[in-house]
Amino acid sequence: MENHIKFIVVSHLIFITINFATAITCYNTGNFTANGTYAHNRYQVLSSLAPNVSANGGFFTTSIGQEPDKVYALGLCRGDATPESCFNCINSTSQELMAECPNQKEALSWGVDGPCLVRYANRSFFGILELEPMDAGYNTADISSNITEFDQIWEALMERVIDRASSGSSRIKYATEEARLTEFQDIYALMQCTPDLSQSDCSYCLKQNVASFQRCCHGKQGGYVRRPNYILRWDLYPFYNVSASPSAPSPSPSTT
Repeated sequence: MENHIKFIVVSHLIFITINFATAITCYNTGNFTANGTYAHNRYQVLSSLAPNVSANGGFFTTSIGQEPDKVYALGLCRGDATPESCFNCINSTSQELMAECPNQKEALSWGVDGPCLVRYANRSFFGILELEPMDAGYNTADISSNITEFDQIWEALMERVIDRASSGSSRIKYATEEARLTEFQDIYALMQCTPDLSQSDCSYCLKQNVASFQRCCHGKQGGYVRRPNYILRWDLYPFYNVSASPSAPSPSPSTT
């Protein structure tokens, strides 16, 4: 699989993204004709996705039509998204998918102007764990503290967030938490699965994300790994809305 590098500005930081897949993936599993039944069904289901996702707590699955032109769609917003930001992200991402994947029967995107996921396909993928495609990125800065001590704190934090996210309900599997690195700095972590996954599948795939980050980006100062069902992101600054996130323990002291 071809890998290439691009630069993305995130807040005041610069990330390098290692592209195993771009944010938008147009699958090569089949095409449809413009103005055909599948094209009409895709337009209908994606056009109605944003209000349904935002009205149902940030997650919604649906389908429209009859085989062989039936279209399945899923929308997921990050757990700290407001209904308004959720609607805007799903809406813009749906429009972008239709523009960038004009005749592909299957596609997904992790959002073009905010934290959300939109997928559609001519097959039911609901509740199915999928490891590909994968997109990973990291901050260009290196960890400046003792790397052995950092790894111990970071790995313990990842384990806790995996447990909390995978233990979520059928409506949301999302968790954030902070761990104390130094007196003046914390590690911030966020994980989320589509809530149609089982607890065991969610836990397994998040562990895969942690392992993937360690392989590609160990020693870097923040980053992310995302796949069709789930996302991991962490950094040394608060990139999520803490007040909107599920409650978490206070940052753990660096001595533990």
